[in-house]
Amino acid sequence: MSTRRLAGRCAPLAVLVALTLALTPRPAFAVGEKITDVRVLDNQRTEESTVRSIAGVSIGETLSEDTLDVVRERLNTAGLFADVNVWWEPYGSGVRINISVTDKFPWAPVPTGSWSANNKAIGLIFVHGNLFGRGKQLLLGARLATIDSGVVVAYRDPSLFGTWLYWQLQGLVQRQVIPEYQSYGMAPNGDAVTLAQPFEFRETRLLSYGVEPALGIAWFRRVKTQIAWHLEKFGYFDQGSDDPNTNPPNVQLTQATAPGTIGVGRASLTFDFRAREFAVMTGGALGASLDYAGRGFGSDFTYWRAGVGWEQGIKFFKSHNFIYGAGTTVGYNLPFWAENYAGGTNLRGYLAQQFRGDTQVWGKAEYHFPLFSIGSLDFRALAFYDMQAIWFRTLPTSAAPLMDPSGYSYNQRDTSDQRTFPTTLQQGFSFGQSIHDDVGLGLRFFLRSVAVPLVGFDAGYGIEARNWQFILVVGA
Repeated sequence: MSTRRLAGRCAPLAVLVALTLALTPRPAFAVGEKITDVRVLDNQRTEESTVRSIAGVSIGETLSEDTLDVVRERLNTAGLFADVNVWWEPYGSGVRINISVTDKFPWAPVPTGSWSANNKAIGLIFVHGNLFGRGKQLLLGARLATIDSGVVVAYRDPSLFGTWLYWQLQGLVQRQVIPEYQSYGMAPNGDAVTLAQPFEFRETRLLSYGVEPALGIAWFRRVKTQIAWHLEKFGYFDQGSDDPNTNPPNVQLTQATAPGTIGVGRASLTFDFRAREFAVMTGGALGASLDYAGRGFGSDFTYWRAGVGWEQGIKFFKSHNFIYGAGTTVGYNLPFWAENYAGGTNLRGYLAQQFRGDTQVWGKAEYHFPLFSIGSLDFRALAFYDMQAIWFRTLPTSAAPLMDPSGYSYNQRDTSDQRTFPTTLQQGFSFGQSIHDDVGLGLRFFLRSVAVPLVGFDAGYGIEARNWQFILVVGA
């Protein structure tokens, strides 16, 4: 066979080989190469140094198989960018990393609101997520609600002088109308009380104002340690507490607590390996916290509270998301306003703050899936399960309980807050009265291009109550 004929037959094979080499993903050839340049493109509102700091990739490093994915994940998780694209190209003796980002609009006045059976709210939040183009954050918010109204001002610097050190400062004013419910037995008026129709025997109206400076370190970006000092003064904005159900207006009831000032030293440790890409969350986070209040922190009351929690997100089919979590919180001599509570957003089949305690164990599972999209709006649905176990480990006893016109009797705790508990409240854990759970369905939609919180609706069925509750949330 002639050389010319052989070359003619091999020509198509050579073309095929060349085409295959051209279409082979280039990162496979770049792994192990030295990064000789990092270039930031298309940023309009965010300083280049901030983009580089978040990306966390530097000249002189070696390109690994997951370098581009890690950089992309960090930038998406920062919440500053509507779109992120990262790729490499040959440059000098190594490779150049190109980072193209499209900035989100950095600020927005966000109207907020919520509706549930016993807590309606309306509010407005102004958020600037990229002050000075350096990722500094400012939040101004106000909320008028049935239970928990307030005003908050907060500033956060997530990277002090470009380091892993961060600090934040928060000031707040709160107006709380805290309900207490009897969910078992008989009410003083003779009506039967059930989980589906609990009896509100007292509400406590508190006005407070406070401040909390905090300082932390984001070790390797994912591990955070933080210390804070929370100082807040509590008092009544109306004299005593009124029974909204059976007593005439302004009947003096036994107070749930004495007013005073809390000074709390707070410490927390968080391992946060979660990543968010639009509406989908992946990875896990483990957090632990400890609060201690005492005279050394300027507090009139002495108490402590410790908690630990875990959350994990798993992605399926590109846009399906399974999120589950569990945790526990334990306290000792907690003031009335700092007690653990269940119901509402953390137990969607029951009334807001229907259950109270100093000890709490919780769990949740949610499966999120897409319905459809219209432009940058993503419409999603979810199925959920919530579990809360909540109880008081110890309760005071008295030979002569306090009596009030409502028909309730109370035992008073021998602490400076003079917390009072109804004598009908059960002490300790009980399978029949401490554990509550629900199942339900919900709807969500997300706006991709602007950092707007979700809008959602949840319908939760309380398994023990055999009753539906509905929660509508607009904004944060």
